[in-house]
Amino acid sequence: MVVFIRSNDIVSDPRAMKYINFMAREGVPCRRIAWDRYEKASEEANTVYYHKKAGFNVGGVKAAFNKARWMIFVVKSLKKMNLSDDVLHGCDLDSAFPAVVYRMLYNRDVKIVFDVFDWYTATLHDQNILFRLVFRIMERITVQQSDYIIICEPERIKQIPYRLKKAKLSVLPNIPYFDSDFIMEEDSEYKFDNDLITLSYVGGFAPERCLEEIIDIAEEGLVNLNIAGYGLPCIEERIRNLKGRPNIKYYGKVKYEEGLSIMYNSDVIYAMYATTNPNHVFAAPNKFYEAMMLGKPLFTTKGTIVERKVMEMGIGYVAGESKEEIVNVIKQLSKNDMLLKGEESHRIWESKYKTYTDEYMKNVYSQIIKRQSI
Repeated sequence: MVVFIRSNDIVSDPRAMKYINFMAREGVPCRRIAWDRYEKASEEANTVYYHKKAGFNVGGVKAAFNKARWMIFVVKSLKKMNLSDDVLHGCDLDSAFPAVVYRMLYNRDVKIVFDVFDWYTATLHDQNILFRLVFRIMERITVQQSDYIIICEPERIKQIPYRLKKAKLSVLPNIPYFDSDFIMEEDSEYKFDNDLITLSYVGGFAPERCLEEIIDIAEEGLVNLNIAGYGLPCIEERIRNLKGRPNIKYYGKVKYEEGLSIMYNSDVIYAMYATTNPNHVFAAPNKFYEAMMLGKPLFTTKGTIVERKVMEMGIGYVAGESKEEIVNVIKQLSKNDMLLKGEESHRIWESKYKTYTDEYMKNVYSQIIKRQSI
């Protein structure tokens, strides 16, 4: 049996659901320990929920105590399960570390998978030095004690400052994964009655994503903007107030398939980051692979591994994080070049990434959860 642990509701997490869906198809027994952060989760079979309201990407003492309570809950929940030689799959430090604590205290026979969605101490780059020290120690213990480590891009190995055996490390990128083929088609709902270039952003309204800048640029009438998602109230309110403009459309929170349709009906997919955040420098975004699948160029940030991939493959555009730099790149875009980059992007998807997830699950992950060497 696999016990899958994630500090969110799991069902809304695309990367987590890749594993869950694979195990369901293969008939692998699986239990889940999840955090119901909005206190709205409906009861799911084989799922133990930690019901405690909390935000995401929040720092400070309160957030640290919330993490500590969650980790204690995980250890207690594992103890109640009467496990034997099962596999504990912990997503990120706050799920993998309590799995390690459980093994050290109660059950030496379990195997631990440390799935590094984000390198945790990098998210604390602007937090108290004592917090960073404590979590750094936790990371070191977790890396040393885990039987397998999964990262989402090969470049992210640079974030792990500890020696690793190659046999325990594997890579599963954040590649879109579907139970059925997504139908890509033009839709007038997402089109504009002008000749401006259309950019799309679908995702969380979070800080350090250069959203205010692209909204400014759209408000000034330089581009069309299709935008969907939710998050920071100030951005939600601002975009709601602007959605009546002829070159701005806001769709709120949408289902994944609708988000793909919005992006497919744009010229460029917008995915900017902040180089002051170490995890953003090493970002492994869904949007990079979604853009390839959809055959669209990506617009991203200088100084990131996404920039390097985009430029090496010739499948997008890069800019600095200021509004002025973003505008300068936008002014140089041409419809023909965007089409060519989109075609190359889709060609790479078809030849390299379309079957990657299936092959990884069948050839690597299946061996991990069978407790065989890889």
